[in-house]
Amino acid sequence: MRNIFTLLCAIALLVSCQPKDPVRIALEQYAKEHMENPSTYEFASMSMPHKFTYLEDLVTYKVGLEGLAAKAADKTPYEKEIEKVEDLMFELGNEVACYDQTLYYWFKGGSSGQMKLQSFVIGRFTPEGEVIAITTDSGTLPAYPALQILKDRGQL
Repeated sequence: MRNIFTLLCAIALLVSCQPKDPVRIALEQYAKEHMENPSTYEFASMSMPHKFTYLEDLVTYKVGLEGLAAKAADKTPYEKEIEKVEDLMFELGNEVACYDQTLYYWFKGGSSGQMKLQSFVIGRFTPEGEVIAITTDSGTLPAYPALQILKDRGQL
């Protein structure tokens, strides 16, 4: 019995000494800066990362270009862009462009300021964990983030 208690204490100590995830730290900071009552913040959970690969977005873009090319009188500009997309598909493949992660939390709010409410923040991060964007409205994030990254880099 004594050994089990010692083991549990050791595990608790190890867990409490683990550094916090930098993604969680960034999301918590944003949440506290954009909520009614930051002192009542209480962590609920984190979603699994949703990864966006270049290939997924490039395939979607290529299919759209092919549809436009089929309807166009002059296919040359579309064919050049399709060729550029195919080169990028070959070069980047299934490389992760970025990922989204959501932090769910509780706080006290409402008209009395005492009602326990749940909310969330969504962050978009580089594969290295650097913040691209954090928001409380998922609709404000680009639908095709890998294409947006390539466009920002001047590759599309």
